Amino acid sequence: MSVAAPRPIAHDVSESDLLEPIRDVSHEIIRLIVPHMVAAGMAPSTFWPLHHLDRSEEPYPSKLARRLGVTPAACTASVDQLVELGYVVRRTSESDRRQVVLAVTPKGHRALEAVWRHFGSSLRERLVGIPPEDLATTARTLVTVSARLRSAGPEASAGESA
Repeated sequence: MSVAAPRPIAHDVSESDLLEPIRDVSHEIIRLIVPHMVAAGMAPSTFWPLHHLDRSEEPYPSKLARRLGVTPAACTASVDQLVELGYVVRRTSESDRRQVVLAVTPKGHRALEAVWRHFGSSLRERLVGIPPEDLATTARTLVTVSARLRSAGPEASAGESA
């Protein structure tokens, strides 16, 4: 009588096995980062647009709204707040004078850097004692998951899924 070899764990992981920890980690990240946003004078409605603008190669308001999954009006309101805070400026596109481009100011870069630096310190404190090889595996897995989620493209809008 032969004993069946165990199946690879990837085949034994259900959707809920992944969703629960992802929801929990997302919640805890937001909980830890919000006080640092507030200290920089931002709310989530301004921090995330600033974060995405800082990382974007396409700094157009319409692209930012799609990336954030918000209406153009909501995006404009967030950008207006960022401009008022001095974190973003609007400019006319050099390649198409009909288009507006958004640029993060040095003050905006400093504010983002401060939020991420403080969040990084909080994270380091909470990860003490986890074996380095586990953290390395987690980092590689998160990079892969993030890339696959990003390459999947936008989801159907809430109106289409309702």
